[in-house]
Amino acid sequence: MAKTTAIKIFLSHAAADLKLVEAFETLLTKALNITSESIFCSSLEGQGATKGKSFVDQIKDEAIAADAVVALITPAYMESAFCLAELGAAWVLNTNRFPIVVPPNTFEVMQATLLGVVGVKLDNDVAMSQLFEDITIALKLPPARAGVIARAMRSFTGEWPALQGSIGVAKRVDAAIHNQTLAELKSARDAWEASEQDLEHAKAQISALKKTKDPAEVAKVSKAFSETDWEMDLDAAIAEVADVAGEVGGNRVLRLMILDILNKPSAPDLNDDYISRAVEIGVYDTEDKDWIRSSDEMKSLQKGMRKVDAVFEEHAEAAAELKRRGKRANPNDIRFWEEHVGL
Repeated sequence: MAKTTAIKIFLSHAAADLKLVEAFETLLTKALNITSESIFCSSLEGQGATKGKSFVDQIKDEAIAADAVVALITPAYMESAFCLAELGAAWVLNTNRFPIVVPPNTFEVMQATLLGVVGVKLDNDVAMSQLFEDITIALKLPPARAGVIARAMRSFTGEWPALQGSIGVAKRVDAAIHNQTLAELKSARDAWEASEQDLEHAKAQISALKKTKDPAEVAKVSKAFSETDWEMDLDAAIAEVADVAGEVGGNRVLRLMILDILNKPSAPDLNDDYISRAVEIGVYDTEDKDWIRSSDEMKSLQKGMRKVDAVFEEHAEAAAELKRRGKRANPNDIRFWEEHVGL
């Protein structure tokens, strides 16, 4: 066993992530073959600031004296000026820095915070094992037995699903991620609009070509390609409907929205969190207890559903072919949408 007074590790964390901190501290002691006395952790009883002393001053002193700083970078950590100051101090002091990115955080979010230091993901067992080895080498610690580390990792991995549920979500979005998402959205919209224009141009060209050809030949060619045409159109229209789910909070909400457009009962359970997104963005009115058909999402859904109807109106053989394949072919039946959209 290593001498507990020989080294000091500063476990930098957000107080909001106490359950994660407790479990990780246990993993850290096992993986590094040390005791809790070697770890300064302000949120754990007996390992934090001494009673009666200035908390800020002692945190500063401990950060300066630490041989290494291990940082659990959660969404709460990213939004804590105090936590970021701890990591910044470790960078300025050139202390051994070992940042651990905790999902749902990603490396992209951490580009500025890590300040050039390579971090690892907490849910990557291979990377974590390498991290423990790196800390052991950097601090010249006697290595822990492989079996002990493996058991500690298995125990932590078993707790991870519950721990992940205790981690708070970010209240703010990093400006770089926000701007990148907006740019990607604009690019996708531009591409979609260009595709729509190309499609309309192609349809107009086909219509003009039909007028210049022998009707019998046109009918023959149209029949040869009709199946492909209607299947592609139907898939595109259904995909447009399915895309709405991502905006409103999932397929459960989308199913109720479709029912409303079909003039069927579609009252959501307001005590269930699944409807919160639709309420938040103005798709469902809790006071009137009704769907807001003027919302962008309802308009997009209605547009997609009309396109599906148009496919069946334009291609008389589509419904018969779907029935022959054992599939639903009536868009006025919610079972059609359950089957084709996966509601």
